[in-house]
Amino acid sequence: MLERIQLVYDGDCGLCRALVNQVERFDTKDRITCLASDTCQWPDAEIQPFTSTVVVRSPDGTTHMASTAVALTLSELTGVLRLLGRWVLFLNRSPLLRSYHDWWYYAVARRRVAISNGLVRIHLLDQSCRISKQ
Repeated sequence: MLERIQLVYDGDCGLCRALVNQVERFDTKDRITCLASDTCQWPDAEIQPFTSTVVVRSPDGTTHMASTAVALTLSELTGVLRLLGRWVLFLNRSPLLRSYHDWWYYAVARRRVAISNGLVRIHLLDQSCRISKQ
């Protein structure tokens, strides 16, 4: 059994990398292992949609995607982020609310190249996405 959660993200996405850097910064209790999708060594990695969504494997081996993965990650941090993560996990128990949160997650994910490029232009990100527009 894992002791930490494993967060797999698209390593070619500038926005994803920047957000993971913030997760690592706020992971003061060292509870999260962040892996770029091209370095993931899960035995079932070929079936995981690593380049289209964030995937988290919890300590019990369960995988989570989209808003639930983000909420689970936040719930491992401290302070307000932990509370936010726990609140979204609670709300995601409802299939309707989980669908709503996932819709927002995928709305941002579909536009991540444009968002990343815009943040580079205004100097909030150092490097843009290395993925082609989807």
